[in-house]
Amino acid sequence: GDFDGAANAYERAATGAAAADAWFNAALSLAKAGKRLEALKVYERLLARFPRHAKASFCWLQAAQGREASGKLSEAAQAYARVTADADRPAALLAAGRLREKLRQPALAMGAYHALRSLRPAANAYRLRGLLRLGLLYELEDKPLKAMPLYHEVLKLSARGSTDFQAAVERMQALSRDAMARPVAR
Repeated sequence: GDFDGAANAYERAATGAAAADAWFNAALSLAKAGKRLEALKVYERLLARFPRHAKASFCWLQAAQGREASGKLSEAAQAYARVTADADRPAALLAAGRLREKLRQPALAMGAYHALRSLRPAANAYRLRGLLRLGLLYELEDKPLKAMPLYHEVLKLSARGSTDFQAAVERMQALSRDAMARPVAR
């Protein structure tokens, strides 16, 4: 329960081959003690010195969340994009895309959402939400033919009546109405 004491002990032990693990445990202890900024600094130091550490993906996720909480949105989006663990990647890519949208960087947002297309399981909720966002961005670019298959996939894979399902239905209906309202070229 003495997370501050544990963090200090780990920091003192951070030498030699055990340094990466000691810093990782120090960062976890600082986070549990409620010292998010201090934990963020330790995660970033670990990533800078040991970029291939076994827990690097988790560290990137923690760094991204810390950067986002401190208002460093661009840096947070970059960190989210570096998360590689299969379990965390869909949520991280969705978060990166949303941050890029906030930063008014639609091309980078689309890149993050597009990366979700190849991830499995296909019915992952974060993946489907990202596909919805990608479809909306295609609509903003006036590319409804690229948006429709994304909405169709969301309909096929999400639970009937869920928020994502309803959003996909509404977007497909809106695109169909728009298509019907367009004059036919002769």
